[in-house]
Amino acid sequence: MTSIQVTEHLPYPAEAVWALIGDFGGLHRWHPQVRRLDLSWEGRIRTLHYADGSRAVERLEARNDAAYRYVYALVDGWLPLQACRSRLEVRPDGERCLVTWSSDFDVLGDAERVAEAVMRTTYRVGLGALAAALGSL
Repeated sequence: MTSIQVTEHLPYPAEAVWALIGDFGGLHRWHPQVRRLDLSWEGRIRTLHYADGSRAVERLEARNDAAYRYVYALVDGWLPLQACRSRLEVRPDGERCLVTWSSDFDVLGDAERVAEAVMRTTYRVGLGALAAALGSL
C-alpha cells in the first residue's frame, strides 16, 4: 500500500477554509485541474472532469463537519489504482489552519512512481490554488 500526504499552512481560520473545501460537490470551484463536477446519488458520488479530458468518479464515505474532514474513495479513474481512500482535513492552528490531503492506495502493475507523483501533484496544485481562492474572497 502506498500512502501520500500533502499539507499546507494557511493564514485563515479553519471555519473559513472548511466553508470552501468542505463542500464535496464544490472541488471545481477552487481546484484548477477540475473543469466540471457532476453530483449524483444524493450528493455522495462526484464525477470529476479534468482539464486534460480525463475523469474520475469518487464516493463520499464519511464526513464530520465538526472535525472539518471528509473521507472518500476512488470508484473509477484513469490511474491504475485500487483500494484508493483519500481524506481532506482542516485543523485549526490559532487564527491559522493546517490543511492535509492524504491518500492510501494500491497501484496495479509497475506504475507506482507515476501514480504517486500524479496524486501528490494533484494535491499540491489544489492546495496552492485553495490559498489563492481564499485570498480572493
